[in-house]
Amino acid sequence: MKFLFAWLAKVTGRNSKLTPKEVIAQQLLEPRPLPLGRQEFQDWSDRLISGAMLPIDSEADPEIFKDSQRFALADMIMHLGPTESHKPDSFFIHSLRKFAVNQVADAMRHEIRDAAKARLAAREAEEKVAKGEAPALEVVR
Repeated sequence: MKFLFAWLAKVTGRNSKLTPKEVIAQQLLEPRPLPLGRQEFQDWSDRLISGAMLPIDSEADPEIFKDSQRFALADMIMHLGPTESHKPDSFFIHSLRKFAVNQVADAMRHEIRDAAKARLAAREAEEKVAKGEAPALEVVR
């Protein structure tokens, strides 16, 4: 039965709604040719973006979100070696997800660093006031 769904996907170029997950998982591991034309890139990137299933912020513009991911995919292609003309979809899907994880982690690092700097500056200001070196400033919150 799985063979039938795999064959249908190769013939039609698409999976049906009834295609078993095992067949789709196997397809993700097969090396596929990289896109050569504009429309081919659009179709290819749409397939990978939908496969990555990244959550979009409710305030974000969906088109900007997709363009950002397309930019990342184009960048990944540019960094592939000169002999790589075929790559499994899973490589790009996992890379997109990892880039999203990195973006969140980097934002958290900046928040933690900025909060630590603010605490340190407040502590130093308190110490100066306690020593009488600087006039007391009113803290606005």
